[in-house]
Amino acid sequence: MTTPADAPARVAPTVPLVDLGPQHAETGEAALAAVAEVARGGRFILGEPVARFERTLAELVGAEHAVGVASGTDALVLALAAAGVGPGDLVITTSVSFAATAEAIVRVGASPVFCEPDPSTFCLEAAGVEEGLSLLSGADRRRVRAIVPVHLFGRVAGTTGRASLASLAAAAGVVVVEDAAQALGARTGGRSAGTLGAAGAFSFFPTKNLGAWGDGGAVVTDSDDVAARVKSLRQHGVQDGRFVRVGLNSRLDAIHAAVLEVKAARLADWTRARVAAAARYRELLAQVVPAGALQDPGAPGEHVYHQLVLRLASPAQREALAAHLTARGIESRAYYTRPLWGEPAFASFSPFAWLASGIATTTLAGHLLALPMFYGITEAQQDRVAEAVRAFFR
Repeated sequence: MTTPADAPARVAPTVPLVDLGPQHAETGEAALAAVAEVARGGRFILGEPVARFERTLAELVGAEHAVGVASGTDALVLALAAAGVGPGDLVITTSVSFAATAEAIVRVGASPVFCEPDPSTFCLEAAGVEEGLSLLSGADRRRVRAIVPVHLFGRVAGTTGRASLASLAAAAGVVVVEDAAQALGARTGGRSAGTLGAAGAFSFFPTKNLGAWGDGGAVVTDSDDVAARVKSLRQHGVQDGRFVRVGLNSRLDAIHAAVLEVKAARLADWTRARVAAAARYRELLAQVVPAGALQDPGAPGEHVYHQLVLRLASPAQREALAAHLTARGIESRAYYTRPLWGEPAFASFSPFAWLASGIATTTLAGHLLALPMFYGITEAQQDRVAEAVRAFFR
């Protein structure tokens, strides 16, 4: 049978950006059984399923405490509040991240100070923080209460340069609260992402490396006081039967906790598979993409590849590559199209925007494109993606 010359070109089945099917194939039956057990027990808010998962998570990351909350955004809000960040404070963070990072800072009454990420790690490193501090006036510098690094795309922040972010923060007399939403399982110097500062915030959005069947999050910390405050704040500020502080209604549902408990047992294997897939991508693209287009992976274990991201030469090139991939049945996604200080929601914090107006921000925001990356991605799918990228750059 011949194909008419004017027939539209056929596109092979889509290679999705994320496919949760392989995870569900391995854990779906056990997760459904765990959900049924919660249903039979009849307690859907907090209770033993949540407490059990909190113990599992604390052990997984090597923290004294894990406190389940309703989302990764709430986890960051509550971690900041529990660490003592509040109205009038300044919080140093990266200019390139999801809006929730800056949103959480504003929600506790503080103001974000957007600093330059590192152009190779894509993350906030000590050099960017030092530069930001040096550019603040003396009065503003005394208002800095915290640093919020973002372990972007699964890569641990704060690992390059002469000093770690933790040591820099200690010298400056401020706390580190980690936005570890994308980096569960990443490690550096023998410690897990989320345990490098006063507290760490995780997200269990379904597409995260460890995802619930809906929204969910958690705060991890070694501090008894911070953990107690988060537990109080997540439940309207209650303590010993009285409402002693203004809190939120932000509790991890028992159903989500039960699903997460099942999936957590597979996380180490899933992480190893992601790292192997990322290494294969790097081999396939090594002679094709420009130098510096792939995020610096750091030392072994420092990257868990929530996303595999290319940095393109310009927003126009990013859009062209995305269109090229779409035409070949391959999904991709732009991250993040504007620096945080360029978003309308944070316009009122523009006095600090100039701290992050340098080359790293302008060559990251609007230039980043995520390729398909998920547990269970096949070599055939990777080959299709790599060949499409090679064709684009040729």
